[in-house]
Amino acid sequence: MRGLSPQTPVLLWSAFDRGGVDALGGLIGRGQTSALIGSSGVGKSTMVNRLLDRELMATQPVREDDSRGRHTTTRRQLIPLPQGWVLIDMPGLREVQLWADEAAVTSTFTDVEALAGGCRFRDCTHTAEPGCAVRGAMDPERLSQFHQLRREAAYVETQEDISARLARKQRNKVLHRNLRRMYRERPKLK
Repeated sequence: MRGLSPQTPVLLWSAFDRGGVDALGGLIGRGQTSALIGSSGVGKSTMVNRLLDRELMATQPVREDDSRGRHTTTRRQLIPLPQGWVLIDMPGLREVQLWADEAAVTSTFTDVEALAGGCRFRDCTHTAEPGCAVRGAMDPERLSQFHQLRREAAYVETQEDISARLARKQRNKVLHRNLRRMYRERPKLK
């Protein structure tokens, strides 16, 4: 995690470990506001209760059949903490969507951009082109994240652009029509 964003502090903390409260207090100063975000049932409200050292927020035990948390919080709540800062406890996220365009994604991956200058082709996508300087020098998982975020950004851009959305709908229509025809016309196995 630190390799992705060295300037971002990372704190691993279990709600059952009192030591995390002190470590978190060192990251957030008096008068600041912070928010707990994450999937439903991961323990955000339990962590609020540990920070307060009392049971303010409703929580539920994990389900016995699959050990997963349960969705409990239904509204946002602003909670002043005795450490001098304010915390926002929010309901669990069901979907997280990228709010960036492809240029923003590219500028976030400065390591990819630095290596891209050595690629054989100026329009290298860093996927399969010969002479790609990025693929050979970069951690494959990091490069995979770069490609995934670029795909998501491109999708978001087409969703916002009505003409692009209509063009994608037309392409999908043709694709499905061709697939149906292919299945209809294929030889039957005996």
